[in-house]
Amino acid sequence: MSIEITLYPPTATRNELVAFLKARGYRPCSHLWDWPTGTANLHWFETSDFTSFDGVEASVFTPSEEQRAEYGLCDWAVHTRTRASASEGDRHEQNEAIRLARQNFKGDFYNDWYGKNRYTPVDLNDRTPIARGLYLIRERAVDHLRAVRFALPDPNPSMQNLLGTRLEALAKADPARVLYNALVPFPLAALEHFFGQAFRVLLRYDSKAQQRLRSQDGRKVDFPDALALADRSISIEDVVANWYSFQSIESIHKAFNDWFGIDVWKLFRRRRKLGQKIGWLEKRFSTLIDFRHAIVHRFEVDPDFTKDDLQELIDLSILLIETFVDHVEQSRGEKVRD
Repeated sequence: MSIEITLYPPTATRNELVAFLKARGYRPCSHLWDWPTGTANLHWFETSDFTSFDGVEASVFTPSEEQRAEYGLCDWAVHTRTRASASEGDRHEQNEAIRLARQNFKGDFYNDWYGKNRYTPVDLNDRTPIARGLYLIRERAVDHLRAVRFALPDPNPSMQNLLGTRLEALAKADPARVLYNALVPFPLAALEHFFGQAFRVLLRYDSKAQQRLRSQDGRKVDFPDALALADRSISIEDVVANWYSFQSIESIHKAFNDWFGIDVWKLFRRRRKLGQKIGWLEKRFSTLIDFRHAIVHRFEVDPDFTKDDLQELIDLSILLIETFVDHVEQSRGEKVRD
């Protein structure tokens, strides 16, 4: 779903409208839709402080006769669009672009959610940079995990029919089981990505962590990192994150406890329901790590590993991410999720 606002200025030219948008930071882009000939498509996206989630699309186009009849005669109109899940910053920019364009070029506009000449309500204090950063990281990790879960192939039906018979061993030779094993590293990669990026976000915006960072007098930076910092291809948060591994509970706990006082062991030493089972998160996480190591380092394949088993590992990874986000929301009063 998206929020679309279109302005119909009576006398503005295409070049004037495009110049106005470019002055606000919009950049030319391609578009998936088939727009009328001569349409200029642009996009705005602000990277600082995780201001944008999706950005704002803007298209300067020739309106149809029906649109002219309903909204006023004009040669060129401005259509803006952002997703319903867009950040407060994206929605604010959409409003501002239309407001200032109307101020400069006159005319009426239509908001497909709120009606004629109505802007989208925006609460700019809804999320902090920490919350916006964690939101984006969580969305990416969870969406990818759910996409893999959805795409998993079913086991071979003819081989499944052998379960419970004297030929059951043949069912374990199903090629799908090899694929399930091969995908085990994916949920752990999602966790490594999530916790590594979450560490960077907290380090950038946590005042106590920043104070500690400034006190790292005796810590040396490798020369390649120094060069990368100089040309801004990496950040100081990247350098500190590289001091840790995020592939085990021990390393994740050490990173977050050292810098933010977050006891990850305590977060994961609890019983949570996963599917139809209730078990200890810590033990399940350790099992996932051991399983992944067996595949990656010893190239082991478990013929008893099923689609349900892999789905459970994916669900476990999502649950571990949500458990951490729960803690941040509750302990810091951050609004991460919608």
